[in-house]
Amino acid sequence: MKNLRQLFPCALLVLFVFSAAHAQISPASSSWSKVPPVDWSKLKPEDFSDDELDLPYYLGNFHQLANSVVETGENRGFIDLPVWRSQQDNKPYNARIMENILSLAFFYSTKRPWNQYYASAAVRDRLEAALDFWCRIQSPDGRFSEYGPRQWNLAATAFATKFMGQTLTLLRTGPPINPALMTRVVAADRRAIQIVLTDPDLYRHGKDFTNQYTNMWAGALAFLKLYPDPNLNQMVRRNIQDNSKVFQSPVGYFYEARGPDWGYNLGTHHSNLAMTWHYARGSDLGRTLLQEEKSFVDWLALNAVREPDGSGFTLNRAIETRQRRPFLDTEAMIRSQEDQGQRLIAAEVVLARAFLPTSEEIIRYRAQRRAELQTHWARIKDPEVGTFSAFSPYSFLHRSHEKWYPTSAQREAARKALPYLRSSFTHQRMDERERVVFTFIRRPRYYAIFNSGPHLTSQQRYGLGLIWQAEIGSLLQSQTGTNDGAWGTVLGDRQGVYEADTLDADFSIDGKAVSSLPGNRDLSSGVLAVKYRFSDQGEKTITFGDRELVVEVHHSGRLQENIPLLVGADDKLTVEGDEVVLTRAGKAFSIKFDPQTNATTVDTGLKVGPRRVITVQLRSQSNFSYRLDFSAF
Repeated sequence: MKNLRQLFPCALLVLFVFSAAHAQISPASSSWSKVPPVDWSKLKPEDFSDDELDLPYYLGNFHQLANSVVETGENRGFIDLPVWRSQQDNKPYNARIMENILSLAFFYSTKRPWNQYYASAAVRDRLEAALDFWCRIQSPDGRFSEYGPRQWNLAATAFATKFMGQTLTLLRTGPPINPALMTRVVAADRRAIQIVLTDPDLYRHGKDFTNQYTNMWAGALAFLKLYPDPNLNQMVRRNIQDNSKVFQSPVGYFYEARGPDWGYNLGTHHSNLAMTWHYARGSDLGRTLLQEEKSFVDWLALNAVREPDGSGFTLNRAIETRQRRPFLDTEAMIRSQEDQGQRLIAAEVVLARAFLPTSEEIIRYRAQRRAELQTHWARIKDPEVGTFSAFSPYSFLHRSHEKWYPTSAQREAARKALPYLRSSFTHQRMDERERVVFTFIRRPRYYAIFNSGPHLTSQQRYGLGLIWQAEIGSLLQSQTGTNDGAWGTVLGDRQGVYEADTLDADFSIDGKAVSSLPGNRDLSSGVLAVKYRFSDQGEKTITFGDRELVVEVHHSGRLQENIPLLVGADDKLTVEGDEVVLTRAGKAFSIKFDPQTNATTVDTGLKVGPRRVITVQLRSQSNFSYRLDFSAF
C-alpha cells in the first residue's frame, strides 16, 4: 500500500502529460469571437505589391473560410466549407480538406499593411483548433484518409506533408501558437513523412501515381529545413536519388496511372518539383532534379506544338491517362504563373523558357491587373462554394519560392530550338515499363505524332494524335475519352474507333522493318509506314511521305473513318465531291478520298484553344483510302 501511495503522484504526472499531448486544445473562452470581414475603408490598392495582386480576392473571402471552422463537438477544428476539393468529399475524415490550414496560417502569420488578420486572436483560435483536428485524424503510424473513415491512402498522407511543411515555415517566424500543440503538429508531420518513406504499399502506389508520392519530397525538405534530423535527412536524400528514375519514364513523363498525363505532370508534379527545388538547388539533389526537368521538357517539346497566332501550344493529348488538357493557353499560363508560383525550372533548363511568359509580359499583366483592381476596388466576388478550388491553398504554397521569367529574347531563342522546327526526322520513344511507343515524324511540309501500345486507361486514344503545319498551326488532334472526336476507324456496328484500345503497330522505313526499343532514338531517313491488323480481319497502314500522309484501310464490311480537325472562327471547311478542304490564312489543307466514299462533318462541341473540333467522317462499305495533302505549303 505504501508503494502504491508513492507511485500515485508519478501516475498522475504521466496521466497529465498524456492528456496534454492528446486532448483537444481548449478555447480560451466559452465561445470564439467571429472573424470579421475585411474593412476595405482602411485599405487601398497601393497596399498590395505587384506580386500580391491576386490576394484581394482571398483577403475579402477569408472570414468565410475562417468562420467555417467547427467550434464544438467531435469535429471541432474541421473546415466545414466546400471551397477546396469536391463538395461531396467535404467530410471530416478527408484530410485533403485540411490542406486549407495553410490558408489560415498565411493570414495569421503574414505581416503586411493590408492584413488585418495578422496575429488575430479569433484566427488563432480557429488555426489551433484546425491543427488539433488534423493531428487527431491521423492514424497511429502517420497516414491520413481521403475517401472514407480510416481509408488511409498515399495522396492524403503525402499532400499533407507538403502543405504542412509550408504551414510550419510560416508559423516558425509568425505570432505565437500553443507550444504543446506545435510539438504535436511537428511530431505528426514527421510521422507522415516517415510512413511515406517506409511503407511498401504506399511506395507501390506511388510508382504509378507519381504526383502523389513526390509531395513528400517537397514536404520533407521543408520540414528538415526547420527541424534538422541527420537520420531522416539521409532517408529523404536516398529516396529522391533512388526513385528519380523509377518515377519518371525514360520517355520523359512522370507516371500517372502508369502512363503520361499533361494535367498532373504540368500541375501537381511541378508544384512538388518547384518546392523541392527551392530547398535542393545547388546541391547534388538539385542536380538530380535538373536532370528530371530536362528530360520532361524534352518530352514536352516534342508533344506541344506552338500555334503561329501566339494563342498557345496544342498538345498530343489523346495519350493522357487521367485528366483532360488539350492546350496550353498563353493568357492562362501568365495567370497561373503569377497566382500559383513558378513551375518549370527555366532559369536552369533553357528549353523550358519556350513555354513560359516573359518578364515583359508579366510586367504588362501586373499593370493591367492593378488598373482593374483600382477600377473595381472593394468589389470582390464571393467564392463559388461547392466548386473544386474556390479557395485554394495552392495560392499560398509557393509565394516565398523563387520566380524567374525569361526575357523575350531568351524565350525566342528557346522557341527556335523546339525540335519540330527541324526540317526532317523520325524520332521514336518507348517506355521501358509499359512498352508504350510514341513516334514523332517531321517532314518538310508537316509534323505528325503517332501513338501505340497497351491501353492503360479507358480514356486514352491511340493512332494519329496530332498533325501540325508550320505556317498555319495544328490541323488534326485526336481527342481524349470520346467516340466522335478521336481519330481512327469504326468497324461495323462498333460505337468507338478501333484505336480506343490496345494498338500493336509494326513500323518500317522504305519497306524495311524497324523494331521498337525502350528508350529514345532517331530512326533512319526514308518513308515511314505504320501498319496494324484488326482483331477480326483486315489491316490499316499509314504512310508518311514528304508532301502527303496516306491512310489505307483493308477490311470487308461497313467502315467509318473519323478525322478530327481543328477549325477556327475564321477558317473555312468545305466538302466537295471527293475532297474536304480546310482553308486557313489563305492556305488550303485538303483530305482526298476514294470516289465511292461518302464524307460528312460533325461538330463535336469540343474546343481546343480558340478552335472547335469538327470531325470529318468518311464512310465506305469496304476497303478505302484517303490522303492528307500538304502540297499547298
